[in-house]
Amino acid sequence: VDVDPGTYGEAKTPLCGTTDPDRDAVEIALLKHALANGLPVLAVCRGIQILNVALGGTLYQDVTAQVPAALKHDFFPTPAQPSRKYLAHDVTVRRDSRLGDILGDAVVPVNSMHHQAIKDLAPGLTATAYAPDGIIEAVEAAAGPYLVAVQWHPEELTESQPGMARLFTTFT
Repeated sequence: VDVDPGTYGEAKTPLCGTTDPDRDAVEIALLKHALANGLPVLAVCRGIQILNVALGGTLYQDVTAQVPAALKHDFFPTPAQPSRKYLAHDVTVRRDSRLGDILGDAVVPVNSMHHQAIKDLAPGLTATAYAPDGIIEAVEAAAGPYLVAVQWHPEELTESQPGMARLFTTFT
């Protein structure tokens, strides 16, 4: 389910998929509660998008349509390619970041199952990983408690990439 563009002040374009404003409202409320109470947050895929919107950022409603020369980011499982472990592209990770410390590599391959992505980064977030086309693939809090968000699905890559497993063991 896509994040409803109304949550960040835009009209829905025809390329935006199915939305659920009630789900958006609940997830935004939960994130704001967690952040206000200093709880650790690890946001995955839609989670990075809803986090960015909750803190005042915006999204591309459809990367392919709105980002010139964008890579293909929507490698959703199909009958012909059912694996969620498919490594679609690399991301470049900032070494001077919490994510860089966790993953331990400057470049890591990731899976990619999204067509929305961060457009305008929310205040208080720092971009810490990028796809080769410039799409923000990870963010973290500029200050404060544990807050890391990634656009990919690290839970599908824990067996093949130790850094992805560390995302879950360092989550405190």
